[in-house]
This record gives sequence, structure tokens and C-alpha cells, in this order.
Amino acid sequence: MNLPFAANPHERKLIPDGRFTGPMPWVMAIMLFLSLLAAAAALALGHAASQGSQSLSRQATVQILEDNPDARLLQQRQVAARLRQLAGVGNVTIIPEEEARALLEPWLGDVAEDSDIPVPALIDIEFNTMPGPARLAALRRDLARIAPSVRIDGNAQWLTPWFDLVSSMLWVALAIVLLLLVATAATVALAVRGALNTHKGTIEIMHMMGGTDLQVARLFQRRVALDALFGGALGLTLAVAVIVLLGERIAALEPGLLSGASVPLYGWPLLLLIPVAVTGLSMAMARWTVQSTLKKML
Repeated sequence: MNLPFAANPHERKLIPDGRFTGPMPWVMAIMLFLSLLAAAAALALGHAASQGSQSLSRQATVQILEDNPDARLLQQRQVAARLRQLAGVGNVTIIPEEEARALLEPWLGDVAEDSDIPVPALIDIEFNTMPGPARLAALRRDLARIAPSVRIDGNAQWLTPWFDLVSSMLWVALAIVLLLLVATAATVALAVRGALNTHKGTIEIMHMMGGTDLQVARLFQRRVALDALFGGALGLTLAVAVIVLLGERIAALEPGLLSGASVPLYGWPLLLLIPVAVTGLSMAMARWTVQSTLKKML
């Protein structure tokens, strides 16, 4: 099958490929490696933000700030029973006092285990849909009849800065991908212009013998395509290895904000398209550079 950038054996002898001996394929591999890592980071961050917004944003924490331990325990049970009766509340979990004290231990140290220090009674709630401020306020008024000191903190309130950060990092990662693609195109243009100067005499002889700019462009397209394919294969292999390794490290973490920070299934075909797109971009850039440069030379 004759590809658009294919050259016949006679044309290949005019400008030797010198494949894999110059810096071009290795530069392409580095560029594609960085582009794939940035694209994978963008996909993972977007997936993590989506997962977090669907799960963590639907959760809230009820605190009962009662000094009397017996009254606090009784109110905790009554509030949990009331929550289980409400529509739109999917799951209600009572947090034992030992776990509540363990949560304070990083800040208070061993003092948190002192039974004389009161800790709030905690209840975790998971709503069917993300609750708004008005719904949380109405729920607090309802529960205040049972526990006057009750407080409700929705996860969406403190997750908003996290999602804003993820969104900013997502745009930064996409900008890095675009900048690397621009850098790749500029690298191809510089390499092709350097090769044109090196083979200027051969190109002049080709024109004297009736050769066209299109034939010359096809020679350089083939050379750049081979470099891009080699660099793409190498960069893709290294990038996949790094992504899989980091994915295993992230999976070993405790469930939390980073638990969904992995490349989704639909992201892998997109990553595979990047080397193909870079190869096409490199060929187009080589063709444009050759034709525009030859117009100025001749």
C-alpha cells in the first residue's frame, strides 16, 4: 500500500534517512512522553473531580455539642433515628466516641484520649442528591428539636476549594499539552530547515532534472514520519509504564480525595490518539516548511 509520505527506492537514495541517529526521534520521544503524562494527568484529575462531586458532595456530618456524656449519647441515637425516617437520606452512620477521639488525636495528641475532655457526637449522612444550604438549614432546625446544640456541615462547603483547584490544574495540564504540541511542531520545522540547508545542492539538482517541490516535500515527510513514529512508540511505552506505576501507588492510598485519581477507561484510546495526531502534525509541518522554504530559496 502506498502511503501519502511513501517514497520509491530511487527517491530514498537522494536524501538518506539517517534514522534514529540524529536527535530528532529522541526529541520527539521526550515531547510525546511529556505530552502523554500531561494528558493523563488531565484525564485523571477530571475523573477524580467527577467521582468526588458525585459521592463526597452528597455527604454531610452532624455534630452534637453536648457537655453531658449521657445526654450526648442519647441525643446522638435519637438524631440518627430521626434522620433514617427522612426522605432523601440514603445512609446514616453513627461514629463511635473512640473513633471521634482518634480523629482529634493528630491535633491534640494523647490528650484526646482523656475522657474528661468532651468531644462532639458525630453522625455521617449520605444524601441521595447533593444537599444545598437551604436544605441543610431546614434539616438543622428539624434536628434542633431533639438536640439544641446540633450542627450540620456539608462536605460540599469544604470541597469547593478542592474542586476549584482540580479545575485549575486540569486547565493547566491541557495548556501544557498544547504547548508541547506547539513545541513539537517548532522542532520539526527547525529540523526540516536544517536538513534542507544540508541537502541544498541535492535539491537544486532535483529541480534542474525536473523534480517538483511536492517530490522534495514527500521525501522529508517520510523522514519526519519515521522519526515521529519511532518517538511516539518510545514515548508511549515509557508514559504507559509511568502511568501504571503511579496508578498502583495511588490505589494503595486510603480512600479519600485521590482515590478516583486514575485514568478512566475512555481515556486510554485518547492517549493512544496523541502519537498518531503528533505524527500527522509533524508530516503536515514538514510539508509546509519544505514548500515555504523552497519558494524563498528558488
